[in-house]
Amino acid sequence: MGTEGQEILSGLIDIITALKRRAGEREDPATVFLLRHLRASAPRRVSDLAECSRLDVSTVSRHVKSLEEAGYVTRIEDPDDRRASLLKITKQGQSLYDAAMGARSAALDRGLADWSDKDRHTLAVLVTRAARSLNPSAETRSNT
Repeated sequence: MGTEGQEILSGLIDIITALKRRAGEREDPATVFLLRHLRASAPRRVSDLAECSRLDVSTVSRHVKSLEEAGYVTRIEDPDDRRASLLKITKQGQSLYDAAMGARSAALDRGLADWSDKDRHTLAVLVTRAARSLNPSAETRSNT
């Protein structure tokens, strides 16, 4: 693939940057990223969240502290180990995530408004296929 791979990566970076700008995103991108992982799973430990997000535990711990203080995440007792706690997204966190994804989706819709239905469908199929190929063990959700 060579240069095609670089072109794809460059295009993906440009897309994400443009969506953040067009959506008027004010939240720290890590907030939406971590909420996405918590939304998609049962409550989990900080170490599990760090592993699935491919971030360092200390980095995730700092973000989780901010998420807790903002009311987006809460800790619950781990039923398997009472000394440990699990992170769970709150209704407020779910609302923030939904609003951020809704704004990004609307920005994408506006940006692709002049594309044909067939082209938008093809893009969705190819992006989903690429995500599954790059991470075959993860469940790829079309609504996240």
